[in-house]
Amino acid sequence: MKKLVSLTLVICASFIMAFAQDCTLYIPGEIGTELHYQITNAKGKIDAIYSQKVISIKNNGGETVYDLLQTHRDPKKSDNILLQDTISFRCKDNVFYIDMERYLNQKQMEGFKGMEVKITTDDLIYPPNLSAGMALKDGSINLEIGSGIMNITTNIVNRKVEAHEDITTSAGTFTCYKISEEVQSKMGFINVQLNNVVWIVKDIGTIRNESYNKKGKLQSVTELIKIVR
Repeated sequence: MKKLVSLTLVICASFIMAFAQDCTLYIPGEIGTELHYQITNAKGKIDAIYSQKVISIKNNGGETVYDLLQTHRDPKKSDNILLQDTISFRCKDNVFYIDMERYLNQKQMEGFKGMEVKITTDDLIYPPNLSAGMALKDGSINLEIGSGIMNITTNIVNRKVEAHEDITTSAGTFTCYKISEEVQSKMGFINVQLNNVVWIVKDIGTIRNESYNKKGKLQSVTELIKIVR
């Protein structure tokens, strides 16, 4: 009986790996791998820390879905969990998709509890072969609150692969694709625009993300500080 169970586990693991190998991933492809990040302000002060852990890989209707548990912790007391949520990524036909719902402000969403919320997304995609100079497809998410009482929209536009270069953090040195993008958010009459520079690498994901306001002033830096496998 034990041998049968072991064989079944091996077959299941091989089945999952077969799907994963069909995709160029920009997240870890193994269950249990955990990425640790810190967010600093323009002066270098740590404002936030969080981790992302791969908890599930499954086939769903011809595409592979990866679920990651995202845990936000108090930067002054890391054993104090502030928020946990699950974010999803998917791969189909060797194209990697990032669910735009990950850009929702979870604390802000708590204010809409009990209200009707309609969410429409156009997910970000990463084709299998990136190269410097390549333009990438835009992404968007729109929330309609209470049948038109309020709309919240975020568009990620003008995405472009700027270079293929090395970058070093406390987690190591990585050869990354450097990508620039504009993030345009609108809530009622409030408009916010940020310009991001993101360094990503295959089989891990984001190594560093620099965020600037529309005047070009640095606002924050998100950086990978540790990988736990």
